[in-house]
Amino acid sequence: MAYQSLYRRYRPAKFGEVLGQDHVVTSLRNAVRDGRAGHAYLFSGPRGTGKTSSARILARALNCQNPSDGEPCNECESCTSILGGQSYDLQELDAASHNGVDAVRDLIVKAALGSPGKTKVYILDEVHMLTTAASNALLKILEEPPDHVTFVLATTDPQKVLETIRSRTQRLEFGLLPAAELESHVRHIIDDAELDVDDAGIDYVLRRGGGSARDTLSALDQVVAAGGTMAPDEPLDGLLEALCEHDTPAGLVALNGAITVGRDPRVLGEELLSRLRDAFLSVMGAPLGHLADSAQQTAADHGRRLGAAMITRSLEVVGAALIEMRQAPVPRIPLEVALIRLTRPETDPSPAALLERIERLEQALAAAPVPAAPVPAAPVPSGSAATAPATSAPPDPAAAASPAEAPASVPPVPSPAPAPAAKARPPGGPAAEARRRLAERQAAARGDARPAAESLPPVESPPPATPAPAPPSAAAPPESAVPSRADEPVAVAPAAADGFPTLEELTEAWTNDVLPVLRPAAKAMFRAGRFVGVANGRARYGLPNDAHRVRADVKRPVVEQAMAAHFGRPIPLELVVAASEPPPGASVAASATGQRAKPGLPTAEELAEIGDVQTLDDADVAATTVDRLTEAFPGAELIVEDDGR
Repeated sequence: MAYQSLYRRYRPAKFGEVLGQDHVVTSLRNAVRDGRAGHAYLFSGPRGTGKTSSARILARALNCQNPSDGEPCNECESCTSILGGQSYDLQELDAASHNGVDAVRDLIVKAALGSPGKTKVYILDEVHMLTTAASNALLKILEEPPDHVTFVLATTDPQKVLETIRSRTQRLEFGLLPAAELESHVRHIIDDAELDVDDAGIDYVLRRGGGSARDTLSALDQVVAAGGTMAPDEPLDGLLEALCEHDTPAGLVALNGAITVGRDPRVLGEELLSRLRDAFLSVMGAPLGHLADSAQQTAADHGRRLGAAMITRSLEVVGAALIEMRQAPVPRIPLEVALIRLTRPETDPSPAALLERIERLEQALAAAPVPAAPVPAAPVPSGSAATAPATSAPPDPAAAASPAEAPASVPPVPSPAPAPAAKARPPGGPAAEARRRLAERQAAARGDARPAAESLPPVESPPPATPAPAPPSAAAPPESAVPSRADEPVAVAPAAADGFPTLEELTEAWTNDVLPVLRPAAKAMFRAGRFVGVANGRARYGLPNDAHRVRADVKRPVVEQAMAAHFGRPIPLELVVAASEPPPGASVAASATGQRAKPGLPTAEELAEIGDVQTLDDADVAATTVDRLTEAFPGAELIVEDDGR
């Protein structure tokens, strides 16, 4: 006996054996049992879902001599003759080949003739292929058929069937089968037929079947013929991997290999589109019941690596390539161009490609490690000779007695490496320098070779502020707590027994582990800030401005939750504006009044040193310019002074 395909060998013989179509078989079985079967049915749905098989079961049930609860017995003479294809009670016509008016006219004439059974059943497959004239010729007999005739129209494209035909039939829709039910059916057939197929082969069969029982069993026949297993490195896997890794050569090699072994470029593009759709559904959280468990995990992995934006653009680009293939002289070229545009966004000028490039840059910046802050130099005692500034001008006694010097209890903050040609700042600050330069100019105007320091107006310096005594337990902050910039707040290191992470631990964990896993809204809000200190059991996070801090405070609970999940303990956050914090070493007067020091402005001590500003002479612009030239070129002699005319 010739070999019989699995889908024919295991075709359902009763309504109860039809897979995944309970709503259909229940309606048909109840109609047969209660004697309320309709005169015309329209079965619609994808291929291989049981439309023709259900129509044949209905024909046997209507003519069965011993029906049981609406099911045929499959043992009586009528059932066996229908199963053997020798009964006049069942007539099957292919509407794709009998689609003209003459074929329908012949059907109408034969339908009036009786048959040995109780009901004469006509099955018209692919009824949407009938011409308009043939469909109109069928209308009358569908509306008022002979009492012994039942029509079953089957189609995979019901919208092409005339609405007047649909209105004269009872429409029953068949759907694709869930992957779990198909897998159970496939394993049952493997055990019953004693086939040798491994799990990889079963996954391949379910993926190729796509929810169609007939396609699944046909793929099972192919796997059995190949030895019970399939190679895991399919061309589609290579194409998807190339898209995930943005590897253009790998994608072109996979496509060329598939076409070389005979795969049609259009079919390959449609399958790639289907796999991308599965990944998109996984990203969107939609159910993937049509896929096996392993295929669902694969789709989830591809969706996570590609992202929603990349998948959406891939669906659009591959779909456009499939449309271009219809008129392309070489069908593979549009698909190759689509792969290049997807793996190299710089070759695609579309806004979607530009947006993807921006997102990739943002992800790269977010994943890049933050450069370590420069280690501050060890503080030098204020009384040491190393702190004395090098200058050729004599020190000002009033400036030396001024309280502008930092208190001894606050260690000075070392500045970054100065420029090689920078001149050391003289003691006393900008005010003292201005007074010295003014004295030099006045002495030069009198013809005196040396600055008349004694001619300067006396300045009454305020008494130095007596610093409050520090408590016995107070200690100077450690060297690691001194920030590298003057506008950053001082980070106070926690006690070792507290278990609270240090500033370095917070910064490293934030950059490498916490920030990459935040949701996009929180990541965008906190990306512009940094940890600036730890104090009182709270991590201080600095942001550029107050408006940014207010907006970021909405996402603060989400960030605290991510920090707690990483460190295994609560990490409270205190959002601050980094630029508004008082820098270390600020003057006592400025701290007492709540004012913050600004670069380029004199401190309170320097203002006190100047005294009465009314005693200062007006600046001479021309003299100042000459002074600057003379200072820039030591040893130069002024011969002619141009008055600008």
